Amino acid sequence: MDNKYPVIIVEDENLIARNIAKHIEAENSSFKVVGIYSNGEDALEAIKKQPPAVVFTDISMPVMSGLELAAELYKNMSHVKCVILTGYADFEFAREALHYGVKDYLLKPLDNEELHQVLKNLELSLIDISKQMKSEGVSTESALTPPEIVSLIKDYIKDHYSEELDLNTIARHFGFSSSYLTKIFNKVENMPPSKYIRGYRMGIAKQLLNDNNLTIQQIAQHVGYNDPFHFSKSFKLTYGISPTEYKASIQNSASSKD
Repeated sequence: MDNKYPVIIVEDENLIARNIAKHIEAENSSFKVVGIYSNGEDALEAIKKQPPAVVFTDISMPVMSGLELAAELYKNMSHVKCVILTGYADFEFAREALHYGVKDYLLKPLDNEELHQVLKNLELSLIDISKQMKSEGVSTESALTPPEIVSLIKDYIKDHYSEELDLNTIARHFGFSSSYLTKIFNKVENMPPSKYIRGYRMGIAKQLLNDNNLTIQQIAQHVGYNDPFHFSKSFKLTYGISPTEYKASIQNSASSKD
């Protein structure tokens, strides 16, 4: 697999789109155009299946405009960087798009020097993200794939399970929307993140219940539950018995062996 950042171009004029693709790859070899779409709706479906690193999108298109696409990305896939392509007539719309987290905008016809600078800025930003991934113990060769995102999330849960932790906290930490995070976690793990967090915590709790020196309240606090009742409810939901019943079963088993 080559170490390049995947790019999607959304432009309803195919000849223009192909020309833009050629210039992007010529100006910066770190980027590779992996898809060209003629409207925002088709592009969005493709992005949901395999998020690219960057989307270059025109504003005026049929079915779904570039602004609508940018708004969807900002809401549900904020880690995908978006660059607006615009003519002079749509310049004010391009400025409006900056409210949707758009990284930059370029005037058509493209100026190679401006494109070069935008790509350089994008590359530096993506390199910073890659460094963050590596510091979290996740190997990344290019843009994040859904399994890589989930791996990153699971590592974060492992390091922070004993703290106050929920879906919104994780989403804010990594710059994802909670809805997108849930969607990809479900796709990769066949369960929502909340269920995975509970299962991970209860797995640790089950091990700790073997230690007679720890009270159930201490164990609850260790796995991130300030409320022992909430902890007991979660444990029973996971294993079918309460922590007290599980601890008693361990003690009974130990007694029968003596």
